[in-house]
Amino acid sequence: MREVFRNHNFCKLFFSNLFSGFGQGMTMIGISWYLVESTGSASLLGSTMLISSILTLLIGPYTGTFIDRYSRKTILQIEQLGGFTVLALLAAWGFWGDYQEWMLILIYLSATFMFQLHEPTQAAFVQETFDQKHYKAINSLLEIENQTALVLAGAFAGYLLGPFGLHVVLLLNALTYFIAFLLLTKLDYVFTLKKQVEASPRTSWMEQFYQSWVYIRERRGFLIFGVAALIPFIAVMLINLLNPIFVSQSLGEDVKIYSLGEVTYSIGAVVAGFIFTWISQKVGSFFYMVFNYLLMAVVLVLTVSLPQGWIFVLLSTFIGWCNVSTRLTRQTLYMDLLPNRFMGRVMSFFRSVGTLIRLMMLALFTFMLDSTGATVGFLIVASLLAIATLGIVVSMPVLMRQLGSLADTSEDKQVSTNHTS
Repeated sequence: MREVFRNHNFCKLFFSNLFSGFGQGMTMIGISWYLVESTGSASLLGSTMLISSILTLLIGPYTGTFIDRYSRKTILQIEQLGGFTVLALLAAWGFWGDYQEWMLILIYLSATFMFQLHEPTQAAFVQETFDQKHYKAINSLLEIENQTALVLAGAFAGYLLGPFGLHVVLLLNALTYFIAFLLLTKLDYVFTLKKQVEASPRTSWMEQFYQSWVYIRERRGFLIFGVAALIPFIAVMLINLLNPIFVSQSLGEDVKIYSLGEVTYSIGAVVAGFIFTWISQKVGSFFYMVFNYLLMAVVLVLTVSLPQGWIFVLLSTFIGWCNVSTRLTRQTLYMDLLPNRFMGRVMSFFRSVGTLIRLMMLALFTFMLDSTGATVGFLIVASLLAIATLGIVVSMPVLMRQLGSLADTSEDKQVSTNHTS
């Protein structure tokens, strides 16, 4: 990690993400709480998340091919300028008038879209720019940065929303996006796929999306793993819907408990990021992946079995730990297995599949939560994680063997080249 931090390009990317992640985290926390508190119902937040999932599903194929054809640095800068513009305009409105529900929904949809674009773009950028030997360290550091930003976001949101109002929070968030944009402008970057993209014939997004499907289908176990590996992320998205409802209605607590849960979630995630490389080498990636799936399911059951504010805050730490541990394992495996020219499309393919699953779950939750409460939702998510564990058990060993075969082939070629020399 020390070697990676000596790279000036990485430092600029790290701190740019820190600022933009802080802004996005505060926005999502603030809007989610306002949508629940302003209506006293789960329906508006659930419907908003449902709409965001539908839009994500529709634009998913476009984002993947877009990422693979254009400069990843430029895409990240456009995302940050877009975030600054939307939040600055809506923050200015808040100084003159009250926010309408459609404005809150617009902010939520904008933040969701930027997140959907950011993660695959960043993954492709890292794979394109840095050495393969640094992937684990870079992914760990970026996850630490991301969760540190969420710790700060949760702490600030809990104490700024009440006294100062949403408009001040949005203004602060807009400034963080602008700082992130300025940091990226100083980053040295050359789009390495430019000549390949210019030489290749232009094809429709449907054809390119189909190419990613063919690539996935030809690799045994990849489809099952890709879908199962998304479940912790989907679980966290569903928990983001359940948490404000659970805290407000089941626990009867205020926004401080909700934001403290976000803080402890991020603390668990930061710790997981710090020790990911060490612990995955000690116990093995496969065992560590399965362990975290099962732990996450158990924690969700305990959350509803012991409905206390301090227990909710404490258990949120383990949710953050499990989500980051599984995501880093998945991300590193993708970077080792996937060619860079397919990175954006394959990740977007799986994100589209994940969005479809999330869409169905959100539709179910939106219609049932007002009558059943958040408790049943937590139990459903725990069951989903248990099923996904079986997918990991079946598919991940196959991919690990493929990765070993690729490493052996690479070593054989190197030995052959040295012998010839």
